[in-house]
Amino acid sequence: MNAKLSSTVLSLAVMTLCLAGTAMGQYQQAHRQSGFWFSAGLGWGSLGCQDCTSRTGGLSGNLALGGTLSQKVLLGVSGNGWTKSENGSTLNVNAITAAARFYPSARGGFFLIGGLGIGTVSAAVSGFGSGSETGVGALVGLGYDMKIGPKVYLTPYWNGFAMNSSSTNANVGQIGLGVTVR
Repeated sequence: MNAKLSSTVLSLAVMTLCLAGTAMGQYQQAHRQSGFWFSAGLGWGSLGCQDCTSRTGGLSGNLALGGTLSQKVLLGVSGNGWTKSENGSTLNVNAITAAARFYPSARGGFFLIGGLGIGTVSAAVSGFGSGSETGVGALVGLGYDMKIGPKVYLTPYWNGFAMNSSSTNANVGQIGLGVTVR
């Protein structure tokens, strides 16, 4: 390789590294936490229970909002739900929790979420009525915020939520795609 070509390749490499560093700095700035946040997602969930012999799938979603405690911690309220209707019967499982989102990196998009609160299971059969059970609700999960606009993020996530009372329990694993605004 001649000296002129080597210096051109070296110059291009240095410029590429500088541009990548600048872009990464802008990306990292994009994930800084501040103020109010809101998130809503929709996906698919798998329902199970202690005495169930198998799991069943259904529509699932979440809605969360809150405020920023620090660059790594967001606090708020999270509502997660699962539903399935079949042959005139509907089954719903929900959990509403006080939740915390923890970002291991103050400038990254990956987060863990956890919360405790109230959970419910309700069932309705057309022509026969309905019933529900309320108990303790819990939430664990993870996700990743990908910037798609000023203060708007596309958020793929996995959550596990559950409810437990003295007479029943249910748990849902949900995977979905949300939008987060902060």
